[in-house]
Amino acid sequence: MTITELLTAIRQPYTDLLSQAAHAQQSYVEPAYRNSDGTLATEGIWDLPCRADLIRMSEDTTETVQVDSQTRLEFEPVHLSLGDCAMELHPFVWDWLSVEVQGLPQEQAAKALTDWFMDWFDGEDENQPDETGLLQVLHFISDPQVLAEAMKVTIDLGSAPVEALEDLLFALSDAGAAQVKLA
Repeated sequence: MTITELLTAIRQPYTDLLSQAAHAQQSYVEPAYRNSDGTLATEGIWDLPCRADLIRMSEDTTETVQVDSQTRLEFEPVHLSLGDCAMELHPFVWDWLSVEVQGLPQEQAAKALTDWFMDWFDGEDENQPDETGLLQVLHFISDPQVLAEAMKVTIDLGSAPVEALEDLLFALSDAGAAQVKLA
């Protein structure tokens, strides 16, 4: 099994669940939170936007719906190298990925993570729904947790394609990370 096939197998159950929930009743699918003037609402120390999974519409109200993974693919940790960066992939769910980056100054790690996030977030809402009704976008990245020699964040990969996660691995390697752990 290739890394792309493994990541696809991790992603598929969550995106199937999200798509099913979106089609269960009329919903805004993966809307970005916005201010009253239409600009992206941002939060956290990196001042980043986020998306809801769904907002269900009815005559009387709207309801924000969070879709959570119900299963996690189990596999032995995978170790690989990308350039000079050692990478570890442990079992994780697509909508709650822990990323630990070692060997980069905080500013460089922050820049690599936030640039990547904004590239795949689609802040202008230009993406069109795919055949499953999803937008192929990221939903959320947490504030960083600074560890002794690392930075750790949690990411909701939303409906982003496998290529988005592969891009993150390349971005962190290109920035000079010594080690990246996904769990």
